[in-house]
Amino acid sequence: MDHTLESKNKSSWNAVRSGLCHSIFKIVWVGMFCIACNLAGSQTSWSCQQENLTPPEDNTTILSQRSGPKVADVVITGNNVLPTHAVNRNISTRIGRYFDPDLLQHDVDRLWRMPEVKRVNGPFIKETPEGLVITIDIVERQLIRSIQVIGNRGISDRELRKKTNLTDGDPLDLNAVRMAKTRIQDHYKEKGYPRTQVEVMQGEDIERGDIVFLIHEDQQQKIWNVKFEGNQFVSDSRLKTMIQSKPGILKVVGGLVKRTEIDQDVVRLANYYKSFGYFNCRIGRELEESNDGRWMTIRFIIDEGPRYKIRNVSFIGQDVYTDNQLSALVKLKPDEKNMPDFNASKMNEDVVSLRELYGSEGFVFANVEAEPRFLEEPGILDIVYKIAEGERYRVGQINVHIEGGGFTKKEVVINRMSLKPGDWIDSNKITACERRLGAAQIFAGRQDPGGATAPKIVIRTPELQQLENAQRTAGSAPNTGNRLR
Repeated sequence: MDHTLESKNKSSWNAVRSGLCHSIFKIVWVGMFCIACNLAGSQTSWSCQQENLTPPEDNTTILSQRSGPKVADVVITGNNVLPTHAVNRNISTRIGRYFDPDLLQHDVDRLWRMPEVKRVNGPFIKETPEGLVITIDIVERQLIRSIQVIGNRGISDRELRKKTNLTDGDPLDLNAVRMAKTRIQDHYKEKGYPRTQVEVMQGEDIERGDIVFLIHEDQQQKIWNVKFEGNQFVSDSRLKTMIQSKPGILKVVGGLVKRTEIDQDVVRLANYYKSFGYFNCRIGRELEESNDGRWMTIRFIIDEGPRYKIRNVSFIGQDVYTDNQLSALVKLKPDEKNMPDFNASKMNEDVVSLRELYGSEGFVFANVEAEPRFLEEPGILDIVYKIAEGERYRVGQINVHIEGGGFTKKEVVINRMSLKPGDWIDSNKITACERRLGAAQIFAGRQDPGGATAPKIVIRTPELQQLENAQRTAGSAPNTGNRLR
């Protein structure tokens, strides 16, 4: 009895324990499944956010952008001469498209810029069951029917009409007419009529497209004499060779008074004086007319000022040669006794000598520039030669190119050169080779050594040569003519 009860109690306890374990296992499994589902859901949501960084537009928004009234018709009015299809080429608003006010405003702006259109009215928009009807009214410019010149005696109608740059049948633009008036006046001044006035006749004629230029032509002026005052450094005869305003031959041929040319002569004279060291030179001019206005005497008044002297000559940027070596080559420099007067031509000769010195030693791309530097003391300056030596080059490959073909062999040209591959490039020898090839008369029609078609030796760096070879392969190489490279 007791054993049976104890067995029953044990069986009941085992059943309860088994059920409790099963319940706990179910709870744990369900919890793990929920956690896994939550993780999967959050990962999916995060992936979606990564793939769609910006939220997709609502279909309603897209429809609202594409919806709205459509263009039922675009009507152009007011054009009598200008074809409608020419106007439509400047309009992007089309029938059947959705209406875009910004695009329509852009179309109107383009019509305003057409040279044939004077004014644009509208656009006028009308709503219809089929859509919007857009009407644009344009006002055309009047076309030029004729161009007339009245009152001219010294210059022909044909010459003046050509100066206007206006043509019959072009749209009538008042700004272009005003510019044509100015061109006629300038042309008269160039022909020696400084006081000629031009008017454009206003009224019904110009409204109909008939342009009439009324010329108030004065007496043509010529130069009677040219005088100089205040010049001591150079004679009158020398200064006359520096200007363009001169009396005509026998007072008949040439010698027209041109005010712009007289002003340019003032600049020419000033530059001439500055080239000799008169940097403070001042030049003015006086114009004296005859009683009848036909002749004019030009008087140039010159204040020469002091002539600048050279205190010192220096060099910067050089590595190959010392200052003493370069100074020995320069001729325009001070000595122990005196300071020479500045002379631009002599300074340029020294620049050429310095370039030839570097060019004879392979520095064919050396650059030398002279810079006058003014001091606080008036009338004194220094000359500084800026030198960029560059690389030193030897003769590499020699290519012979003869334009138009011919029968001259490459060896015939190379044998007349004193430079061979491996030698240091000498610019003096290159000049001598060009002169020798030009005088050899081995090229037909190229016997002039100093002519434009004479043989030319061109030096190119390896980088530039590779670039030209690539261009030549691509078929875009420039025409080099007779050149030795």
